[in-house]
Amino acid sequence: MLNQKSKRCYHRVISGIEKGGNFRFLTLTSSKDSPDTCQRSWRCLYMRLKRRGLVRAYIKVPELSKNGKQHLHIIYEGDYIAQAAISEMWLEIHHAKIVDIRKAYAGNGNKGLALYLAKYMSKENAFRYSWSWSWVWKGFVKDWTALKRLWRYNNQFAVPASFNELLLIWRHFLHLKIPYYLRSFLDERMPDDQELKSVLATA
Repeated sequence: MLNQKSKRCYHRVISGIEKGGNFRFLTLTSSKDSPDTCQRSWRCLYMRLKRRGLVRAYIKVPELSKNGKQHLHIIYEGDYIAQAAISEMWLEIHHAKIVDIRKAYAGNGNKGLALYLAKYMSKENAFRYSWSWSWVWKGFVKDWTALKRLWRYNNQFAVPASFNELLLIWRHFLHLKIPYYLRSFLDERMPDDQELKSVLATA
C-alpha cells in the first residue's frame, strides 16, 4: 500500500518512463569504509557516466542500511554498463564494490518500473528522492500542477473530465518531449480572471 509520499514518487517515476527510452535498475551499496551518505559519491559517478554518454537521465531514492550507511536505488535511462565496470568505479569513488545492475524489461510494464522505486518511499528509512533535470524536463512538476488546476477548472465551470482523461493528456505531452507545447496548451486554456485562478489554486 503506497502512502502519499510514495504516490508522488510513483508519478515522478512514471512521467520519466512515459517519455520513453532504455531503462535500467541500479543499486549502489556502502561498506564500513564508505561515507555515511551517497550524494557526493553518486554525483561524481553520474558525471563520469554522463561524460561517456552512458547515462542520460535518472531518478533515485536513498535508503538507510543496517550498517548506518546509505545505499541507493536508481532507475536510469541510458546504455548498457558492465557490472564489473561500474563496480570498479563505485569502489574507487565510494569505497564499496557491491553493486547490482539489470535491464528493466518491457514485460514488467511501465507501472511495474514505477512501483519498483515508489515502494521504497513507503519505508521509514527512506530519504528524499531526487532526479536529474533530464528525467522529464526542468519544471515538469510545476507543469503537472498547472495541468491539474486546469482540469479542476473544467470540472467546476466547463466540461467535466475524468482523472484518466487528464492522465491521457499528460502522457500525450510527455511523448512529445517538449514542454513548450504543454505550456502553450495551458496558456491558451487557463482563464485570465484572477479570482478564478485563486479558486483553482486552493481547490
